[in-house]
Amino acid sequence: MADTSFDLIVVGGGPGGVACARRAAALGARVALIEADWPRGHAVRNALPAISVRAVEGHLLGWLTRLVGARIAVEIGVLGGYSGTWIARSLPEDGRLYAVEKVEKHAAVARAAFDYAGIGDRVELLQGDAMDVLKGLGEKGPFDLVFIDADKESYPVYLDWAADNVRSGGLVVAHNAYQQGAVLEPQSESNRAMDSFNRAMASDPRLDGMILPLYDGMAVARRR
Repeated sequence: MADTSFDLIVVGGGPGGVACARRAAALGARVALIEADWPRGHAVRNALPAISVRAVEGHLLGWLTRLVGARIAVEIGVLGGYSGTWIARSLPEDGRLYAVEKVEKHAAVARAAFDYAGIGDRVELLQGDAMDVLKGLGEKGPFDLVFIDADKESYPVYLDWAADNVRSGGLVVAHNAYQQGAVLEPQSESNRAMDSFNRAMASDPRLDGMILPLYDGMAVARRR
């Protein structure tokens, strides 16, 4: 019989419980996280960074996907597949999410999450550096929605790519627009890049955008 014993069982998905489970998993403990939100729990069990969107942000992504009637979407930065699951679930059965992830371990965890959610056939997982992957991905467009949640230093480049490859009326969405308020007085390269991203989104004649004051800021722009 397989060993199904655990060192720690956490019931519920609150911030404290998730943080405790994540820390224990990082230290090598066998953790069982009992919650309805399986993709997030799967990421915790695999000790992925605690940087994914929150549940309400996931709901927003799903709603935006449905709002524009998206059939083809791109996610830049997949992590454990949590945000991608919200997007892919909101696509029609013949829809396609091109999910770009640099880290091999993260891509493997995301693939399991997509398959568990029953939307694995809608997701094409592209593992590699986004700068390289995006060069050839444009030919699959134009896209209905692009969600950006990857390395902040490259956000301005990703925005320009998205504006070039999203259809008129489609959306460009980006996570962490506030950088916890640091965009007001940028100190790091990441802060400065996000400040540049926000300014570019506001001034780009191809885009009509705003930042929703949700947690760390969700930038949303409509392609004109």
